[in-house]
Amino acid sequence: MTDTMTRADRETLIKIARQRERVAKSEVKERAAHLLSEFETQMDRLYSFDENEVWLEAVDAANAKVKEAQEAIAAECERLGIPRDFAPSLQCGWYGRRRNAAKDQRIEMRRVATRQIEAAEKTARAAIERRSVEIQEKIMVGGLTTDNARTFLESMPSADALMPALTVDDVKAQIGGSA
Repeated sequence: MTDTMTRADRETLIKIARQRERVAKSEVKERAAHLLSEFETQMDRLYSFDENEVWLEAVDAANAKVKEAQEAIAAECERLGIPRDFAPSLQCGWYGRRRNAAKDQRIEMRRVATRQIEAAEKTARAAIERRSVEIQEKIMVGGLTTDNARTFLESMPSADALMPALTVDDVKAQIGGSA
């Protein structure tokens, strides 16, 4: 058995690397869908006071205090001559949702979650592509026979070199603003 890869070996390995890249990208897309679904499930969750022993005890204690306060209010209303139909009362309630109860808040949270998941998906896809290219490069570089070919390969500029960071000051300078 030889340590030198044949052209057929390299071609086969590159095909496999590309297939794995496609599968990994599909898995990333599937994962993104699951993450969004899990977020939606969490956001739509309604919590009932009686599903947790601590919550149940707290609600029972609060209701007992509210009942005591209601009796004091009713007695004072009676002493003041306020008709029962017009008398103030005290209410205590359990809210199974907070921020996620308001439609506009759910829309905003969904928008932010979607952006974060999309960004994570793009990062994952780029990492997969980068790794696939690294693997394919290692396979193909083994077939290069001259130093000139290897030097040419190394001349490709990076995205960071081609696209430097953009700051708010850079943008202000472009539009002539100074806020």
